[in-house]
Amino acid sequence: MTKQVFLPLKKCVWELTTLCNLRCFHCGSRAGAKSKHQLPLEKCLTIADELAEIGCEEVCLIGGEVTMFPGWDLIADRLVDCGVSANIITNGYNISEEIFERIIKSKMSTVCVSVDGMEDNHNAIRGKADCFSQLKAFINKLHGTDKYITAVTTLTRQNIDDLGELFDFLSKNNVLIWQWQICSPFGNAKDNTEITPIKSDIPKIVQEYNQLPKGPMMVQLADNIGYYVSCPGGNNLLEFGGCAAGLSVIGIDSTGDVRGCESLKDDRFIEGNLKTQTLRDIWQDAERFSYNRGFSPSFLTGGCAECVHGGFCAGGCRSHNYFAHQKLYESTVCAKDANVSL
Repeated sequence: MTKQVFLPLKKCVWELTTLCNLRCFHCGSRAGAKSKHQLPLEKCLTIADELAEIGCEEVCLIGGEVTMFPGWDLIADRLVDCGVSANIITNGYNISEEIFERIIKSKMSTVCVSVDGMEDNHNAIRGKADCFSQLKAFINKLHGTDKYITAVTTLTRQNIDDLGELFDFLSKNNVLIWQWQICSPFGNAKDNTEITPIKSDIPKIVQEYNQLPKGPMMVQLADNIGYYVSCPGGNNLLEFGGCAAGLSVIGIDSTGDVRGCESLKDDRFIEGNLKTQTLRDIWQDAERFSYNRGFSPSFLTGGCAECVHGGFCAGGCRSHNYFAHQKLYESTVCAKDANVSL
């Protein structure tokens, strides 16, 4: 009999499709064309039920461009009806009136927009000259609706200097929460390594963070920026308690593969497939997600092995570590290791 483990599932990031209307330089999914093995809507609705049944608290629906998946809103509504918080991340590009109406009528409370800098940098990274103007128009249309607006930015070496100006733009456009995450060298970014921040860029990123106003928008640093030792400036930055992949977070891709995190885009991290297995059987199997469920501080290498916080932060983001240098338990972009103070 398979040994079971019962861990609370707090969040699922679910890639519904790889179909996309853009070809971003940093896209981890190499999105563009629809996968031949994409799950049908009927199966997705069943998976939504399974997520609710095992107690998942929040589901973030992504792509590709999530709004290009027919029935994405039905999945979001099914989740909400089952008591699960649901939201989407969209590029805001070519959002038709029909799609916009679906967004407004959906039962989800939050719409997250993906933005990669001010106009020149955003357009260059996204590969279209009108991406920023369309994103701005989309955000403006969301004003006055009942949807909360959040934003996420993938930090590249090109857009770090935009962060102060981008803070002003987003906060003036009613964005409530803005998350930063460092571009990891996988997917399209693997072919564009010059855009990926390195250790020497971390002081600049932290400096930009520390110089931000205290509000009204909350700024969050994702877990691939390193160990957090304080909560300065009123930005509600919490200490990073270790990679949550397979512990409280799960990822599902458009073909039904399950990973601890959707950023672990490598076959070695596939724990099962929902075409042949149930989500419960995968999640509760004690032998899966072993890189985190079986973590010991003895796994740490490099500077993380010597760090007094190593046992707590567990070496940082598994995905960034793996794709940066194939070492799961050693961060290459830790703010503490870069001798900067958050």
